[in-house]
Amino acid sequence: MSSESRELLGIDPNELRFAFELKKQISCSLHLTNRTDQYIAFKVKTTSPKKYCVRPNNGIVAPRSTFDVLVTMQAQREAPPDMQCRDKFLVQSAVVSQDIAPKDINGDMSPKNRAMWWTR
Repeated sequence: MSSESRELLGIDPNELRFAFELKKQISCSLHLTNRTDQYIAFKVKTTSPKKYCVRPNNGIVAPRSTFDVLVTMQAQREAPPDMQCRDKFLVQSAVVSQDIAPKDINGDMSPKNRAMWWTR
């Protein structure tokens, strides 16, 4: 993770931990903190989109404010081998103008696109 990407959004926690229970949905909150004086668009992606529901999966974080995202792991019918989860999430962020709508956010917000990875 580059120091440049850390300047746009703070992500807390760095690692999502789900208290696994068979046949039960489990949720974790993700707090995105805008560390800049600009509007920051974000989009959350995962390597297992059928396993997780991310709401909202994109949005705008106002300058110097925090935005909460809820990540829900769908009910699982069986435990993962060795209780290890290798799923990953990607938070893409970019500086945007104040008047952009969340529906206009996509993964191709170049050239100011920044990415951060964290597991689980």
